[in-house]
Amino acid sequence: MSQFGSGSYPVLRYILVALRTNPPRTKQPHRPLVGVLVDGFSAYGRAILLGISRYANLQRRWLLYKEMQGFLDTRSEWPQFDGVIVAGMTTDIFAFARDHCPNVIHCSGGGDPNLTPVVALDDEAAGAMAAEHLVECRLERFAFYGTKSHPVNPVRLAGFQRTLEAKGYACIECPISAPSPQQWMIHAHRPELMRWLREIPKPVGIMAFDDSASHDLAEACLEADVGVPDQVAIIGLNNDELLCECAWPPLSSIDPDYTRMGYAAARTLDRLLAGEKLEPGERMVRLPPIGVVARQSTDVLAIDDPNLALVMRYIREHACEPCTVQDALRVVPVGRRWLEQQFAAHFGRTPHDEITRIRIETAQRLLMEPDLTVNETASRCGYAEIKSFYQAFRKVTKTTPAAFRRARISSPK
Repeated sequence: MSQFGSGSYPVLRYILVALRTNPPRTKQPHRPLVGVLVDGFSAYGRAILLGISRYANLQRRWLLYKEMQGFLDTRSEWPQFDGVIVAGMTTDIFAFARDHCPNVIHCSGGGDPNLTPVVALDDEAAGAMAAEHLVECRLERFAFYGTKSHPVNPVRLAGFQRTLEAKGYACIECPISAPSPQQWMIHAHRPELMRWLREIPKPVGIMAFDDSASHDLAEACLEADVGVPDQVAIIGLNNDELLCECAWPPLSSIDPDYTRMGYAAARTLDRLLAGEKLEPGERMVRLPPIGVVARQSTDVLAIDDPNLALVMRYIREHACEPCTVQDALRVVPVGRRWLEQQFAAHFGRTPHDEITRIRIETAQRLLMEPDLTVNETASRCGYAEIKSFYQAFRKVTKTTPAAFRRARISSPK
């Protein structure tokens, strides 16, 4: 269980997608056959497949068709692939693909670039982003709930811990491991997890290894009568909308946008099929997460002053509307000078800066949507004039919206 599939734990379904490419007229005498082997049950696998499809459609020289899982059980009719992209499969299936195909790309944070080229999420950056978000909630106690047997678990934990330590905070590691697919069905771990949740000092912000783990954590809190988010704020990873929205309360999550991973893997494989040799540094590609999708599970502000907490909540909810500091002041009986002094003392920035920060974070997520123009993004983030949007975006990110989109979406060079 991991970034390999943040869906529920029932039996995985496998999808094999075969891609036939039209080769350059003067270079290749045959049409390379490329297989894409993914866990089609999970949001992770479907996102990888979507990214590969986008690459194929953009190139307009790939013919896409699919075979279903039958051969995975017997492997007696493994096609003669020229290249394979593997994501979310078991180690034995990955090994089989590597033994039977000359070019394999592994979409896995635990992949070994010495064996095959790897395209993966920057798991340490994801852990750091989760820590930043929970610190923004003004929490002072933090914990991590992970799947200790998975190779990327310590990497995500390290990013989470180091970011907290840099800010003067410690991290408690949950002694109970998130359940395996088999354990999930019987909840054998649940009584011990509930006991830990009741005993841990509160309020506390907890990063879960992925959305399945955060869903499990939210259910345990509900059974243990531990309030979310007031006592325990939860953030997961993968932004699997089904898992996040079906939980109570809905779960905040780090959005890795795995479609970029599929796109980058397809582009890397295309280079190999064209006869290019990858440099050592190109055999491991780590893509940073694109942002936090905040939902109710972290909608908490551990702020002593109720007026300050109310203003912050108002800004979070209305920043992307036509919202000003004066609008926020209407919800509390305080003056602007007092509010600015409190923001400086608690957050190190002004109320206006907070409105801008939330708008630009939202813009960064929207810019990942290829169907939205920059103008539409600006409007959705509360900017009436595109010039103001560009100025604010450049001030916060040190780049333009268009340059940000090009850098974050793996588009063809």
